[in-house]
Amino acid sequence: MKKSIIKEIYLNNEGLGEQVVLNKKYKKASDKAYKFYEQLMDELNDEQKKIFEDFTDSEMDASAEREFLHFKAGLKVGLLLAVECLI
Repeated sequence: MKKSIIKEIYLNNEGLGEQVVLNKKYKKASDKAYKFYEQLMDELNDEQKKIFEDFTDSEMDASAEREFLHFKAGLKVGLLLAVECLI
């Protein structure tokens, strides 16, 4: 199985994770989302909670894949820029 250095970097297996600082804007948005999540969970019955949890899990999986694809595309552009600067 071929390992991808891009995926290793993205998954922070190369020690880069500590360099990403979550800013105030991110924290505010995250806190707001969690507040709505808690509010909604208080209103749902058990069956609805299960459906909503399945939905949010699927949405997070899709979001994580989208973020990786954007990271990968950005890294490729950066590498092309570096190569062009060397030519």
